[in-house]
Amino acid sequence: MILYIVIFVFLLTMETIAIIGAGNGGKAAAGDLALQGKKVRLFEFPEYAANIDMLKEKPQITLQGAVQGTAQLEFITSDLAKAVNGADMIMICTQALTHERVGQELTSLVKPEQCVILNPGSTGGSLYLANIFRKRGLKELPLLGEFHTLTYGCRAKGNKINIAVKVGRVLYSTFPANRIDEVGPSLEKLFPGLVRAKSVLEAGLNNANPVIHPPIALLNGARFENEDMLFYNQGLSSSVAKLIKKLDEERMAILRAFGYSARPDPETCVAQGYAESTDYLECYKNGKGFAGFTSPNTLDHRYFHEDIGFGLVLYCEMGELLNVPTPTAQAMVAIGSAILDIDYFAQKKRSLKTLGLAGLSLLEIKTYLENGILPEQ
Repeated sequence: MILYIVIFVFLLTMETIAIIGAGNGGKAAAGDLALQGKKVRLFEFPEYAANIDMLKEKPQITLQGAVQGTAQLEFITSDLAKAVNGADMIMICTQALTHERVGQELTSLVKPEQCVILNPGSTGGSLYLANIFRKRGLKELPLLGEFHTLTYGCRAKGNKINIAVKVGRVLYSTFPANRIDEVGPSLEKLFPGLVRAKSVLEAGLNNANPVIHPPIALLNGARFENEDMLFYNQGLSSSVAKLIKKLDEERMAILRAFGYSARPDPETCVAQGYAESTDYLECYKNGKGFAGFTSPNTLDHRYFHEDIGFGLVLYCEMGELLNVPTPTAQAMVAIGSAILDIDYFAQKKRSLKTLGLAGLSLLEIKTYLENGILPEQ
């Protein structure tokens, strides 16, 4: 009876939310959640203070597009301890490249009664944080969770955010999975597009950024460096779409080998509201949610460091574990490594080891995902 009372109170008191990261997604989440009546604090690291300078005197965010209104935030800060103190939920809206730092700095601040959600998780972010917390001596972990993709297609400029899409289908789960009912109802009310996955790994493997971004970036590298272009609309051709499809087939094969269902990413894009066609070329080239996104002017970018160095490297490792061939992902990692002179395979920044899964059998991994208890080594 005591357990049920604790859960009931937790659900009712998820009113104060700390957002970590004041980029496009962080500002969109902060504004959206504040408009839904939540007390929202927005944190940014000091070296990125330019993201929040305009908001410090007047902590208001104006949202346009799929979500509209002017939201009043509780406060803006570069003091992480202040941001998370007393928060019911900590939502991390940063690139995967920042997850290590966030995990390290949160270890001494996070409380076991808090919930930490990665929006997005970038394939395994919640397991990555759990591993950091344990290695740094945290005895009792908070409930962790991750969304398979950012819940908004958006761009921010100062205190204004244009939200092209509030994503209509986002797989998510908690770590451990057997605690999802503690936060599921509250999260699903805030984000109606959430769909429960069997585990954070199933959710994470539905992250299609490693499937989409590297082919466009690699096959348009010269254009990135020499001209301005629209990333999706001008970066897609039948050949680029074919490469995306090959990577997507490998991603789906990994999901099925884990015992999870799999669907082609263009089908997900239609359900999310990004596109109208399930054809790989038409989906990304002409999808309304992809319109207007411009390319970077360099390949020294997260499309390489995160989507190849984290996502595709992890796909390859999982393929080896599950005896699933990943020749396209292997080739993409090799080419990306050669172009930037970075050995992504050697770095293994997101791997079975950094997720705390090294040496575990398939059954042990799935049991760990369910109950959060590591088997004795």
